Amino acid sequence: MKKNSDEPKDFKTLSQLGQAYQAKHQFQKALACYKQAYATIKNQASPDDLIVALVNMGAIYWEMSQLRKATDLFHDSLLIVERIGDDVGRRMLYSIIGISSWRKGEFVKAIEWFEAALKVSTEAKVEYERSQIISPWKYEILLVVMERGIVTLKNRIQIAQNQHDAVRILLPSFSMVPLMLFTGRKGAIPILLKELVPLAKELKNNKILNTITALEKIIRI
Repeated sequence: MKKNSDEPKDFKTLSQLGQAYQAKHQFQKALACYKQAYATIKNQASPDDLIVALVNMGAIYWEMSQLRKATDLFHDSLLIVERIGDDVGRRMLYSIIGISSWRKGEFVKAIEWFEAALKVSTEAKVEYERSQIISPWKYEILLVVMERGIVTLKNRIQIAQNQHDAVRILLPSFSMVPLMLFTGRKGAIPILLKELVPLAKELKNNKILNTITALEKIIRI
């Protein structure tokens, strides 16, 4: 890389290296790679490269649970996405920003982002099928971290079930709902809610019950 002065190639290599570290949960090394990748292209990058750089940095902060930093970077990405008219990107970023709000307990705001994501879903599908110029590879890391989030939550639920801890079953089950929605598992959500809603009623968690009702209205299940 040091011998090669081609900045886009350096950017791609650094981005791939960052994702490799991230997959191994070496988050600080991944972040260092992503920051270095961004530094190589920030002054003369194509919109695609800038989106990738910002999304990568946002995704690593998201996995580190630094949600404010993550959301700021996702919003920066969204400004570019909306400027170039990328509906695939709008859907992905609306989704991850909404899930970030959900994780912070800002459920009303999260529902608004989810509704916006679902509204552009049809346009995004048509756009992707029509042309590969605007390709979902830019947002692949978002799907990766959401998938890893589901695995983590399932493990927590399993441990809580073994310990018969109702509260520790409820909260990760609730956190998993939007992740299931935006990773293509909408059909599994009714099964999840069948266990989740009675548990929330038993624990008298009206905030969760009201949020689930609001979400059901926009996803029509």
